Amino acid sequence: MQVNIIHVSSKGQIVIPASWRKRMDIQEGDELLAIGDDDSILIKKVERTSLKREFEQAAKDVRKRAKKLGLTPQDLQDAIKEARESA
Repeated sequence: MQVNIIHVSSKGQIVIPASWRKRMDIQEGDELLAIGDDDSILIKKVERTSLKREFEQAAKDVRKRAKKLGLTPQDLQDAIKEARESA
């Protein structure tokens, strides 16, 4: 595992280090799945054909974490409602 400090631009953009892009074969136009949780962001390269499978795995991981934290479906609905109202 490699660790780098990545800076955020004034437009909210980040740059994936060239060594990572080369190692992971990330090309211009590739799609990445981004999942945010508290103060963490997971970014994963996905193939267009596997996007549904990737989303299902991500959703499974989120459900597992929500269960571990004791969150109920109503807690999630309330969070969605609050996020929509503040947008």
